[in-house]
Amino acid sequence: MTLFKQLLSTILAMSLATPVLAELVAENAYVRGLPPGVDNTSAYMTLKNPGTAAVELVGAVSPVAGSVMLHTTMNHDGMLHMQHVSSATIPAQGELVLESGGMHLMLMQLQQAPKPGEQVELTLQFADGSTQTLSLPVRSVLDEQVSHEHE
Repeated sequence: MTLFKQLLSTILAMSLATPVLAELVAENAYVRGLPPGVDNTSAYMTLKNPGTAAVELVGAVSPVAGSVMLHTTMNHDGMLHMQHVSSATIPAQGELVLESGGMHLMLMQLQQAPKPGEQVELTLQFADGSTQTLSLPVRSVLDEQVSHEHE
């Protein structure tokens, strides 16, 4: 095989192996700002999938957190608690709502408490190996409560 054919074959194989992900649209995305000394916070958003195939969210990373986990809120006998989930599907032409009291992203082991007005980088990770990096504003928990009262 000539060098040209080897190179062409390698480029073709790489292009077929590269995950193809329609860019998700993140709406109403923010990180909850909490008082200093709190080790964990959460991120909320609506992820819209304009693509023709479902996308599976399997995790996220952020430079401000030791780890980021996908959680859902469960009600057992009137007591709410969070439970780790390994993935969540964003259907084709559909959406996944990450919200307080439901499914959300937990930013654990914070390096420092994100302050309102700052931006937090969050890289979403998908089952096909692709990623999408977002810059989320930090919203004070007090502002969050006021905005829900007006809904």
